Amino acid sequence: MKRVFPAFAAAIFWVTVSARASMLRISVVDESGRPIWARLEVEGTGGKMYQPLGALRDLKAGLHGLQPEYLGSFIIHGDCRMEVPAGQYRVVGEHGTEYQRVEKSVTVEPDGEASVTLELRPWINMAKLGWWSGDLHIHRTPDEVQKAALAEDVSFCPVISSWPHRKNYEIDTGNIWGPETDFLVGIDDRHFMTLRNAEDERGGGAWLMEQLNAPLENFESSADWWPPAINFIRQVRTQRTAGQGILPWVDAEKPFWWEVPVIMALEPADSMEILCNQLTEYGIEASEAWGRPRERNFSGREGWLEYILSLYYHYLNLGFHLPATAGTASGVLPNPIGFNRVYVKFSGPFSVEKWFQALREGPSFVTNGPMLFFAVKPERALMEGAVEADAPGPLDRIEIVANGEVIEWFPVAPETTNFQTTFTFHPQKYSWIAARCFLREGDTVRLAHTSPIYLPGHYDCRPDAKYYVDWMNNLIDQTKDSPKRFPSPSEQDQEIGTYRQALGFYQQKADQECGK
Repeated sequence: MKRVFPAFAAAIFWVTVSARASMLRISVVDESGRPIWARLEVEGTGGKMYQPLGALRDLKAGLHGLQPEYLGSFIIHGDCRMEVPAGQYRVVGEHGTEYQRVEKSVTVEPDGEASVTLELRPWINMAKLGWWSGDLHIHRTPDEVQKAALAEDVSFCPVISSWPHRKNYEIDTGNIWGPETDFLVGIDDRHFMTLRNAEDERGGGAWLMEQLNAPLENFESSADWWPPAINFIRQVRTQRTAGQGILPWVDAEKPFWWEVPVIMALEPADSMEILCNQLTEYGIEASEAWGRPRERNFSGREGWLEYILSLYYHYLNLGFHLPATAGTASGVLPNPIGFNRVYVKFSGPFSVEKWFQALREGPSFVTNGPMLFFAVKPERALMEGAVEADAPGPLDRIEIVANGEVIEWFPVAPETTNFQTTFTFHPQKYSWIAARCFLREGDTVRLAHTSPIYLPGHYDCRPDAKYYVDWMNNLIDQTKDSPKRFPSPSEQDQEIGTYRQALGFYQQKADQECGK
């Protein structure tokens, strides 16, 4: 079933003010001069942020890194008018990744009224190219998402409606399990939202379970480590019709969580987030939280990102077919919906099944800035790769990665926003290949990364398996030393037994030439 909401009327936010107050009026239009949904920042003297009364803001996002620009931003459609002190203001308008960010300065005189118009223009139109965007990690209310999806131009927004382990972030989605409840909410013909989604975030990690058919048993009462996450993932698997189809879908929220190797060995996830919520518009929260700490050679914020990518590459080397995904945790971390997003390609009209099927089959890529297109084809005894990167700002470099090794590196001339090239390689040397590119940015790391293209080549993945053998032995040792994680010694032994099964999976691959 699908419910399409009526189109939102142009919203003008008004503030009750005194007769001689200083006023600022902002109009936002698209390239045709029509009112457009947008997210704005209005910054005055000393960095103070201003908003119209009643404007939509992300009031639940944590202060991670104290990012006043995002925390002070707000969403409107068309126009807003607000009372402000006299002075100089910086007004910023954004309409998602595909539109140029616009920034203007305006002076408001004492007892006067100033007006500024922002014209937001697309630098690329992915819909015309057949692509649909998505953000798989959203903690905003359905009412907020309906507007934010339009302001950020995100095609697919699965809202996390069940997150029992973080009660302070619970949102009210109403009854989503009734027989008459719509499983797909159509905001318009290009933007959609679903509500039957859950996040299991506890001691062993976090898992996003998308498009559930029924509530998960005992999910609301689970403790930090028990029952184990694998129990709920197995419930998700049983909801697939007669073992067929691709929904519900399981996304590994980050690769550095302790139990990710367990799940991958015994109940493999369908996808893995490599552009995760800790990458924000104005900074990076470069930590592993309560996950497995990175090795010392992954230093700094770039090292943190390389650590995440290296873990993902290990799984690909081990033979897992695992598309890359992206999410923001908007509503918890200071991120607009879709800042990190994944693009998939298919012919319309939209359906949830088609979106996830396209993610599984490819092509797809994740991004928080540039667009990246990558393909390979046979060329005599070799393979030819073709890569194109487009960006709203200067590109820094494009890299081709095969089995975790950068096999081609293309530096880009300053101020270049489009780069295309071809190259050849030996397909028999590799089991997968992907492209990634980076922008020249300061506040955060902006990049795009394609999901892998799988190749027929041989690759010896014994070092990758050994990496997770060491990981699992470490997890088993710490679990032996942590009896308080479990209701009784029986549950502790049961969990260690599950970990030993996963250890056996990696040990078997480490003992043989597993790439054949």
